[in-house]
Amino acid sequence: MLKQGFFFFLLLIPFSAQSSGLATFKGMDNGKPYILSLEYLNKNTSRIDMDDNSGISSYLLFKDSQAQVVTAYQGNTLVMDLASVSQMAQGLGVMNVLGIDSETLLIKVVRMEPTGKKERVAGIDGEVYKLTWTRNNVKQQDDLVVSKDRRAWEYTEAWVDAIDVISKSNPSINIQGDELLNRVSKDKIGILRLGKRFRLVSVKNQPVDPTRFVAPDTSFTIPGLGDLLGGL
Repeated sequence: MLKQGFFFFLLLIPFSAQSSGLATFKGMDNGKPYILSLEYLNKNTSRIDMDDNSGISSYLLFKDSQAQVVTAYQGNTLVMDLASVSQMAQGLGVMNVLGIDSETLLIKVVRMEPTGKKERVAGIDGEVYKLTWTRNNVKQQDDLVVSKDRRAWEYTEAWVDAIDVISKSNPSINIQGDELLNRVSKDKIGILRLGKRFRLVSVKNQPVDPTRFVAPDTSFTIPGLGDLLGGL
């Protein structure tokens, strides 16, 4: 139940280190609105929080090429290693935060064509492209707004590291779209909008509290739970 179009761009290849900050996004997923935030201390240390009215309070922590899922479930706070519990987390609904189970991950980019149009999103000037892609052999199109503004590239760069960790945590994940990824990584451009599926609301390059990237101290830290419940 991923927020369509968003996590599709998280495979972008990272470049230079960037400043810390907070970026907020909104969009529509299967007709339902969502709000998502990315807080980043640096390229390799970030936190994803999402409000999708699911009733499950969860966020993800990324640090040192590892990820933890922190979720409030049945009155308890669980801290889980993503690589160990990805299958169980999907059953709990935590993967709605990750977007791993979204059919968005099955799209294949056909081409990315410039339109010559400009668009300003959340105070950042961007270039409008026509993105053509297919899913299940059905061709679709969306407007894609990108920018070389450093603010956009910095949060995009942090997403890159996050999706790399996510993809390594589950070998079954198969994200396509090399044509777009190669173009974006080559030009170091950030994603501002993809149709109505995803749109930047705000971005602030500012110091962030390092403690925000430390999992809460809880007796419910279960690094090997996925092995015990692998049949879920």
